[in-house]
Amino acid sequence: MEKLIKKSVKSKLKCILKYFSGFLLLLFIITIAYSRQNNVEGKFIFESKCLQCHKNGGEANIIAPSINASRQWNRFFKKNKHNRRYKDISSLFSSVELDNVKSYLIEHAADSPKPQAFGLK
Repeated sequence: MEKLIKKSVKSKLKCILKYFSGFLLLLFIITIAYSRQNNVEGKFIFESKCLQCHKNGGEANIIAPSINASRQWNRFFKKNKHNRRYKDISSLFSSVELDNVKSYLIEHAADSPKPQAFGLK
C-alpha cells in the first residue's frame, strides 16, 4: 500500500512539473512577443516623432540608436535628460511611447548584437 501511495505521489509530481514547465515556456514566449512588439512600436514612434527634430535640417542634433551604448540610453531615460537638457517632450509622448522608444534604442544601441546607424532600416 505504501509503495502504491509513493507511486501515485510521484506520478502527480511529474504531471505538475510537466504542466509547470509548459506554463514557463508559454510565459517566455509571451514575454518575447511582447518585447518585440514594443521594439516595433518604438521604431515607429522614433521615426515618426523623434526624427521630426532629430534629422538633417531639424532643430535638434541628428541621433540614431547606435550613438550610445545601452547603459547610456538607460541613464538618459532614467534621469529624464531630454527634458532637463533640451526640450520638455512630455506633452508629445505618453509614458508607454517613451518606454517603447527606449526599448527600441537599447535593442539597437552601439553595444547591442544589432546596432543601427542613422538612416539604416
